[in-house]
Amino acid sequence: MTLLISHRPARAAALAAVAARLFQGLVVDAPTTQNGAWLSALIGGMLAAPWMFVISKYRPRGALFIAPLGLYALVDSACVLAAVTRSAGYLALDRSASLVLLIPAGLAALWCMWRNGDAVGYAAMIWTRIAPALLLGVALLQWRYFRPEWLRPVLGAGWPSIIEGGVRCAGWIVAAFAIMALPEDEECVSSFLPVLLGAGIAAGLTLLQFMLVPTQLGGGWLNRLDALLCNGRTPLYLQLPMIVLWFAGLFHLLACELFAASACLQRLLTKLDGKLCALLAVAEAIALSRVGVLSAYGIALSRWGFAAIGTTTLLSMLAGKKGGKIPCAKSD
Repeated sequence: MTLLISHRPARAAALAAVAARLFQGLVVDAPTTQNGAWLSALIGGMLAAPWMFVISKYRPRGALFIAPLGLYALVDSACVLAAVTRSAGYLALDRSASLVLLIPAGLAALWCMWRNGDAVGYAAMIWTRIAPALLLGVALLQWRYFRPEWLRPVLGAGWPSIIEGGVRCAGWIVAAFAIMALPEDEECVSSFLPVLLGAGIAAGLTLLQFMLVPTQLGGGWLNRLDALLCNGRTPLYLQLPMIVLWFAGLFHLLACELFAASACLQRLLTKLDGKLCALLAVAEAIALSRVGVLSAYGIALSRWGFAAIGTTTLLSMLAGKKGGKIPCAKSD
């Protein structure tokens, strides 16, 4: 089995993954930017745009490009898998062993990947049509709870923190964008536009969240997740769609990054079967996600991941290891 994904489903997967990763990172993982988080999402998109333009136009294929991109996608997928586990623990499953919570999520992603990349992409495409309706319903039913005044101060902790958050966002975008480096059926300069749209969506969602919950200067990860899913005023009938939005978003993000890591591995070791590559990626992600300090390292890595991947991309192109240009094909 050869791990492949077409251009159109890859765009949907990248859009869903970027929106979910930036929202997760800015609101729950590392909300140090406070009210300025939405600006960090936009800055991250602007920082990553030139890099994504180069990838979309020149399609580097060398090992110097594929290896670090796949490794970074794998490490970030382990961070996402750890978030899935902690989220499940939040839902009254805290007495379950972490491995019991990890394996079902990993198996679900593996089952999707074994149906190849288009299954990952088209599932994300369906989700991008369902999620807005769920979100709109939740927003309309909570309109009376929105407090625009809670967005002040607009810059939150200030520009240094916002820019630092933007660099982290650029790193998270790289991990989610990895799937867009895989399609070989088309080469379009517009490949990175869905990713920028995903960053814009994450910025908008962050603004909505901060209008529902005042800025929290302290508290742990689960406290921030609780503020997201149940802010103290949300009726019980609205918590279910919020939980669905959170877990479905994480699952599409997980499947996207794991597929990118698996496909990159197969491009490096061409004799390996795609199903074996997917199995290895899931096993490695589960193992990494059990590292207790993974989240802290993952956040630190995101600050350097963008620069590191950008450097290896440039070196790969300078070495002459890039794919030939392919005319853009029309997609329906």
